[in-house]
Amino acid sequence: MGIFKDENGRSYGDWTHRDQRTREEANRIVKDPNEKKWYDQNFYIIMFLLLFWPVGIVLCWRSSWPLAAKIVVSILLVAMVVALAMNYNATVAALG
Repeated sequence: MGIFKDENGRSYGDWTHRDQRTREEANRIVKDPNEKKWYDQNFYIIMFLLLFWPVGIVLCWRSSWPLAAKIVVSILLVAMVVALAMNYNATVAALG
C-alpha cells in the first residue's frame, strides 16, 4: 500500500469514481450554469461605485438594474463630482 493508495491499490480522490458520473453531472458539480458573472453582481457594482466610480457607473449601466435606479445613481455621482470640484477650487483659491 503506497502513500496515496488504499488497501485495494486504488488512488485516493474523487477521480476514482469518474466512471460513475457523466460529464454533464461533473460539470454541474463544478459550476452553476445560472451563476452571474462577478461584474453583474450587485455587491461588486456598489463596491466599484464607492471605491472607483468611473468603473462603477459603467457596471451600473450594463447591469439589469431598473432605468430609474441607473438615472438616480448617475445624478448622485455627477452631483458628488461637481461638489468635490467646487470644494477643490475653493480650497485652492483660499490657499493661493
